[in-house]
Amino acid sequence: MGTWYEAERYFQLSEVVSRCVMTNYTKGADGKYRVSNQVTNRFTGIKRILEGEVRPAASKADEGKLHVKYTTIPLTPETKYSVLETDYDSYAVLWSCQGIGPVHAQNAWVMTRERIPSGEVLQKAYGVLDKYKISKTFFVKTDQADCASLETPPPKKPAAEKPVAEEPAADEGNVSSRSIITLEDVENETKLLAEVDTSDEKATSDISEIIAQPLAVETVPERILKIAEAIKESDDAGDKMIIVEVKEEKAVESAKEEERNEQAKETEKTA
Repeated sequence: MGTWYEAERYFQLSEVVSRCVMTNYTKGADGKYRVSNQVTNRFTGIKRILEGEVRPAASKADEGKLHVKYTTIPLTPETKYSVLETDYDSYAVLWSCQGIGPVHAQNAWVMTRERIPSGEVLQKAYGVLDKYKISKTFFVKTDQADCASLETPPPKKPAAEKPVAEEPAADEGNVSSRSIITLEDVENETKLLAEVDTSDEKATSDISEIIAQPLAVETVPERILKIAEAIKESDDAGDKMIIVEVKEEKAVESAKEEERNEQAKETEKTA
């Protein structure tokens, strides 16, 4: 019962990428024994947990033999393990032999109570392997380095409380100075508002005067009459010039006629 760490195992192709392998045996309130195998992928860091039920030996003849039915993976056959030897405190050596027909595959595991066992504990486990004539040639060490950090996350640091700033006690000097500043500010704002009101009134009066002044807007008939008068004035001036020219022409013709008459008279006298 309790937690066991995988120190060494038979080489298995399916567990090449496995590290931080551990097993926990528990007994539930219903009296059933359960097992939970935890494996971490060495490349992705993803944990895989296989859970199952353990059926203990039915008789003393089968003592030390475990029948495990994993419930996490469906349609998984029951796996049989044999605990070759254990001292319950430091090490345990497990062995399994399964096969279909003439083909069999055997596996063995060295489990320890400590994640990184001492050499003395491992020597005890190796003695069990030699006792049962299990070759250590195919054993590989399980990587258990830096696995404790994966199990227990670092504790969160409590958030530092921000110090509350205490307000200084208001003395009479501070109160009077704040009162003086407030009155000065009020007077300045009052002056600014008065100037703004005066400028607004001036602007309003200017706008009223502009609106009150009649706009000299010529209507269309008035504009037409002005144009007609201008045309008439220009026509009158032209007529006057024509009359003057006619008078001058008449004066010239009358002078010529008088000259012709005088010549005719002189001609008659001579004749």
